[in-house]
Amino acid sequence: MNGLISAVLLIGAAVVLVFVLKQQEKRRRSEYGPAGCSEFRTDLALDECFDRLAAPQEEEIFAYECTRERDGSFTLHLTLHRPTQQPVDTLYTLRLDPGNQTVVTLFFIREAFGSPEPVFPPEMLDEFMAQKLEAHRTH
Repeated sequence: MNGLISAVLLIGAAVVLVFVLKQQEKRRRSEYGPAGCSEFRTDLALDECFDRLAAPQEEEIFAYECTRERDGSFTLHLTLHRPTQQPVDTLYTLRLDPGNQTVVTLFFIREAFGSPEPVFPPEMLDEFMAQKLEAHRTH
């Protein structure tokens, strides 16, 4: 009888722990900033944003790939190559919404080595977006 009660309590504790961890991850991803959602605005038209993203330049901060997924979304893969170290990279989901200003929204997916936070400081992402799309962070 004691073994059965212990097993039920152990399973209950595991379920609660999984639930708490999922809620924590969901809250982290919805937060503003580098580990959640970052929003930028630009005066460029939607088509001009697509054209600029399709043409990487040598002088940009990051090497990157912007690929369209089957569901219509885009994945932005930013890579920073360092001469003597392993390349560092981060994945974002990219969304572009047209309007008076084009809204560029980035949702952090993962860092290449499994870190729950991007390795790039927000200032580097801001500089990249300003250089690439003439976009500025909105909040």
